[in-house]
Amino acid sequence: MKALVYQDLKQVTYQEIDEPTIQKPNQVKIKIYGSGICGTDLNIVKGKVPANKGTIIGHEGVGTVVEVGDEVRGFKIGDRVLVDPTQSCGTCSYCREGLFIYCENFDDYQVGMTTHGTFAEYFVGDEKYIYAIPDSMSWETAMMIEPLGCVLQTFMKAGTKPSDSVLVLGSGAIGSLCQLVSKRLARLTVGTEVDPYRKEFASGIADHVFYPQDLTLDKVYEINNNKKFDIVVDAVGNQLHVGFELIAKGGKIIPMGYDDSYEVTFKSTAVINDGISIIGAVANHSMISTALKFAQSIPELEQMVTAKELLSDYEQAFNGTIGYDMHTGEKLPMNSVKTALIL
Repeated sequence: MKALVYQDLKQVTYQEIDEPTIQKPNQVKIKIYGSGICGTDLNIVKGKVPANKGTIIGHEGVGTVVEVGDEVRGFKIGDRVLVDPTQSCGTCSYCREGLFIYCENFDDYQVGMTTHGTFAEYFVGDEKYIYAIPDSMSWETAMMIEPLGCVLQTFMKAGTKPSDSVLVLGSGAIGSLCQLVSKRLARLTVGTEVDPYRKEFASGIADHVFYPQDLTLDKVYEINNNKKFDIVVDAVGNQLHVGFELIAKGGKIIPMGYDDSYEVTFKSTAVINDGISIIGAVANHSMISTALKFAQSIPELEQMVTAKELLSDYEQAFNGTIGYDMHTGEKLPMNSVKTALIL
């Protein structure tokens, strides 16, 4: 079968690889329709997130069941399904407490990084990590379920209230999705974005979207009843310093974007005196079922997939999503917020 395989730093290849087969009686084989490109996938390509050489990347896969193991009871051939990539050993102390994302052996179970992912024609996985897609749900919406679960996890951990004001720094795929969820849960949703295309897209979701330099403290007071924000989400990965500048007393700061090179310092006394909480619980703790239900109340979720490309055209898709040529570094215009790679 054809698949997108990680080879080395900034090197992935579209190549022929052995088609997976069912190895255990509780496994399901899926013919992949497509997979959303996640920031993690892009960071693997950039060399910011490690992956095993020879591993098929991608983890936001959806498709149709083509084979089931003898002990599978919840699915049959022809069912439309999605893959939950948050997998674990199930036996360590964290797993036994239901904290699967903190699994002591998590590195051995990371779909699309250490185990084969979904940028491929077929995927085989355990039944417990496969979820049925409602008949009324489009493929595009289904591809957004896993990242939606991460966003819901974050907002639930933050205890978001209807009276809250929320600032989302960055309006890429996760940032825009945070804004979409915030609009359902909070009073005021504000975004920032440096790219004109993504800023325009986010303007159709949030109450206000600014270029970062235009969101001054005076502007914050003007749009938010002379108060800073109750919740600030850093969806970029290097903007927490801005969060500390614009967070209200008693507020919550959520680091959500990934950038291993970024560090921020803060005064612990200021955090204590102002009652500021830093919420690091971004990862998805068994939130797929919740996200599937919540998604049915958000018809706009389908529009989050702004482009579809063939898997064979992955370079074009990656370049348009990150805004530069991944080989030469040449700056390119961004032309998508969320791109799906289709088989």
